[in-house]
Amino acid sequence: MKTILKRQLLASGVFASLALSGTALASDKCNIDTIQGYSPADTKITSATPTATPVPHCRVEGTITTTNPGPNEVNFRLQLPDEGWTGRYFFIGMGGSAGYVPTDSQVPAGNPLLGGFAVAGTDTGRQGHMLDWDFVGESKAKALDHRDRGAHVTNVAAQQITKSYYDTDKMYRYMSGCSGGARMSTEAIERHPEDFDGVVLGAPGDWTTILSFIYNAQQMTREPGSWLSPAKLAMLEQKVTAHCDALDGAVDGLIWDERACTYDFDQLKCDSGDGAECLTAPELKSVKAILKGPIGPDGNPIRPGWPISNMTAWSGFLGPVPPPWSPEASMENIAKSSGGYVIASTMANVYMGPGIDVLKDIDLTNQAHLDAWQAGQRKVEFGVPFKADLNKFRDSGGKVILWNGVSDPCCLDTKMNEYYHDVAEKAGGVAKVDEFAKYYRIPGMAHCGGGTGPQDAPDQMIRAMIDWVENGKAPDKIVAHRGAERTKLLFADPETGQVSGVMIPPPKGAPHDFTLCPYPQVPTFDKAMASVEGAVHKAKNWSCKTPG
Repeated sequence: MKTILKRQLLASGVFASLALSGTALASDKCNIDTIQGYSPADTKITSATPTATPVPHCRVEGTITTTNPGPNEVNFRLQLPDEGWTGRYFFIGMGGSAGYVPTDSQVPAGNPLLGGFAVAGTDTGRQGHMLDWDFVGESKAKALDHRDRGAHVTNVAAQQITKSYYDTDKMYRYMSGCSGGARMSTEAIERHPEDFDGVVLGAPGDWTTILSFIYNAQQMTREPGSWLSPAKLAMLEQKVTAHCDALDGAVDGLIWDERACTYDFDQLKCDSGDGAECLTAPELKSVKAILKGPIGPDGNPIRPGWPISNMTAWSGFLGPVPPPWSPEASMENIAKSSGGYVIASTMANVYMGPGIDVLKDIDLTNQAHLDAWQAGQRKVEFGVPFKADLNKFRDSGGKVILWNGVSDPCCLDTKMNEYYHDVAEKAGGVAKVDEFAKYYRIPGMAHCGGGTGPQDAPDQMIRAMIDWVENGKAPDKIVAHRGAERTKLLFADPETGQVSGVMIPPPKGAPHDFTLCPYPQVPTFDKAMASVEGAVHKAKNWSCKTPG
């Protein structure tokens, strides 16, 4: 396996001589005293262990004490490959509320050691279930550490140790994350622009995300029969996809732009009773309400509705079983409850007060309730809107790739679009922001993965980011894949092709190439190939074009 890995690293052409030189480091330097000597004063190394898998490396464990406010303890892990280090450092973005120290990356999946990276991760200063945010309201220090400080101090320490370990003053620093990991990434590039050279982030959501969870949980408990089952959503997805598939000029089982798709759900209303291929009156009302989204006291939308494409993705947040549900913030409960309800309940405890019932005690048409929610966010300084000012990150030479699944019901593609334009406004326009930030929309993808989208989009974007940071080649068309024979996972074991730490299910569907285009370009199918069997599944028949 070492030989295969070394070939892969050298093929990149980056730090080729360094990749051959780091051979005797572990036995000489992988001990607590040596690593402690490399560390900042606030950092305590608790172990430094030569470790054989997934490749030989030095596994460093440590804590960092944060103060003012504080003290609080931030736990971190750093993994330093014995051989073939490419001069690259990778920081793992943590989903949800973190709560544990990661060894593997989630998005993309696998251990970056297998790609020749030094790897770091942190629990962001608290231990617990990754869907529990109660700690944010209990400790100012923990709230601040979770928001951005814990990741920042970890990167300061881990990067300093890495440079000393390899006796170099230069390395390329990358971060990737989705959902909670993308929230971490966004906070990093806004608040600590000096920490990274290249960041790939997807679906961070915005301050209204939890409000949509409250709204939809209320719709599911509005009246008897209003909950939408996975079976009914699968039926709806099939019908909507068949209706809107050809809108982009290619019949490929995908809705590339859900905003262009409309469907008359009234035609599916059951004549009487219930049935597998129809909607009862309460179900029909729920579908329309979710697609419309929450409306505020002024009659205007608080947030757009959920996407009409890949409606099976709704189940992850509406729940695989009907109410009543428990608000317990645990992974075990998610399998028998509503993910959106659980997340909304723990956040409401922070913003509105312990024990609040989001199904009964919050009225999104009541301005006083909305004001109280936002006041709670400001009080704990968590969940407030992003600043969307990346000018310091740009000035430091940083690059960022923003991406979002078109079919993500949690963290909407339309909200990422808003963030991109807010960044552009502060940077001097889209032409200016394009110099350091790219934005990609990913069809078929649900929240961070799954759905019918590509499996390796984040992997391919990191490859593009490396080329951008290290070789100055800005990303353009990126080709991602679905299907085991096509997918190219960046952190897969070269012998088995498998990745570790997988929490997000793979997408469904036939093998397919996805042409992903930097905004405002859109993927365009060569209609001359429409009659050729399988042509829609091959990237060579797609190109990126600017609409209009």
